Amino acid sequence: VLGFRPLNMPAFRQVGEKQLPNPVLCMAWSPKRDLIALANTTGEVLLLHRLASFQRVWSLPPSEYTGKEITALAWRPDGKILAFSLGDTKQVVLCGVEKAEILHVFPMQNSVTCMHWMEVTEESSALSSFYNSEDESKLFLPKLPTLPKSYSTTSKIFSEEKSDEIMNLMGEVRLNVLVLGGDSGFVELYAYGMYKIATLSGVSGTCRSLSLSSDLKSLAVITEVRSADGDPQICYLDTRLLSDCLPEVTRMARKFTHISTLLQYLHLSLTCMCEAWEDILMQMDLRLTKFVQEKNTSTQVQDEFLELLLWGQSSPELQALLMNQLTVKGLKKLGQSIESSYSSIQKLVISHLQSGSEALLYHLSEVKGMSLWKQKFEPLGLDSAALEGAITAVGSFSLKANELLQVIDKSTKNFKAFFRWLYVAMLRMCEEHVPPELNKMTQKDIAFVADFLSEHFSENEELFDRKGKYFNVERVGQYLKDEDEDLVSPPNTKGNQWLKFLQESAHLKALCCSRRSPRSLCTSSRG
Repeated sequence: VLGFRPLNMPAFRQVGEKQLPNPVLCMAWSPKRDLIALANTTGEVLLLHRLASFQRVWSLPPSEYTGKEITALAWRPDGKILAFSLGDTKQVVLCGVEKAEILHVFPMQNSVTCMHWMEVTEESSALSSFYNSEDESKLFLPKLPTLPKSYSTTSKIFSEEKSDEIMNLMGEVRLNVLVLGGDSGFVELYAYGMYKIATLSGVSGTCRSLSLSSDLKSLAVITEVRSADGDPQICYLDTRLLSDCLPEVTRMARKFTHISTLLQYLHLSLTCMCEAWEDILMQMDLRLTKFVQEKNTSTQVQDEFLELLLWGQSSPELQALLMNQLTVKGLKKLGQSIESSYSSIQKLVISHLQSGSEALLYHLSEVKGMSLWKQKFEPLGLDSAALEGAITAVGSFSLKANELLQVIDKSTKNFKAFFRWLYVAMLRMCEEHVPPELNKMTQKDIAFVADFLSEHFSENEELFDRKGKYFNVERVGQYLKDEDEDLVSPPNTKGNQWLKFLQESAHLKALCCSRRSPRSLCTSSRG
């Protein structure tokens, strides 16, 4: 500092230089590889490799899902994940280093000004046995299916093949802790960078730097206090509660991290289902809604279709609209597209939502068992009553998913019957040959077509607010809306044996009455 250099200390020598277009706000060296992460004033995160020219490995531009004001950076101890905080959106983002992919995002109540990510090196006999044991869930739970590639908008936050990356967020079994500090003495600790295990009090001022000891016994924080002198302060916080309960903290953190990643997986599955549903709405709005709105007769379209169904005759206006607006080729393409979208939603429910819900119930049940061991886990805040409520919520979500399968099955039958009948009717209008296998129509098929017409060509604005669009396909879509509202078209439960069993059981009847309002699938998932 004063220009004095000891004789035995070598002089520092510059080994490289890199010109950057924007000022750098913060930077951090990787603990394992020869990489440096930079964040600039535009909200861009850069990863550079220290060669002669500091070669760029990748850059992550700001987006509507993250933010532009990066306030802090930290590497996971194994160097595979980079964490950074956003001041404008108050979020913390975990980014995979290999492909610059955002793996996890969670909100914060305060702006983060500094962060530190460390690995716990404290060893004990109980912790060593836990590290050496396998994760029991792998022995009982099948691997979750890979999320479908056909829905590209999920890559805005997650890549298309994200299932394995999401489930591997924890990295190695050894516990690591991400420490976050911010304004007004805000300090929080996150196990594996995802699960909050502690919120510390007693800190004043804005955190500028912090460091957690590798044995979890103490935390040093440098804060800037607004006063006359404005000198920084150093405070040391006692965190021995975490150190004393290290095996329990590790096991609980891993379980809750499993639960968090499963919720991310279910959220992505629901996103794919909503996108498939949007495909159906788009196809309907482009074809049938325009067709209904351009009809200039006084009678309703539903009545004209019913007349065509019952008597085989249609008005000249309906025939002209069918042949000019839809066409035989367009109708066939529309039917195939809608059937494919319904099939995609059905497969996602069966393979993704059901398997993800079962895995979630497995881990929650294990945490419920841990909460009953009060001597070990009660000091850490595990509440068996709250966990029982979470298990009930997941069970309700699974039941709602099964209910959606029944609704999809009924809607698909109606759609197939309607498009098959209309396709044959249009072939006859064109005086073209009708294949023998399509020429047969049973009484059940006629009932399906009539149900389709009564359900979908509706002008009841109280039930369906489609803003002037008269073709309604909300029977399935209402399950995918993120709204806390009752379902407008719940399934028919007449003659249902399970409902009869619930009504005859006094205990189950009381429980059912407390939860009887039918909600959407997305609303149920928030539990």
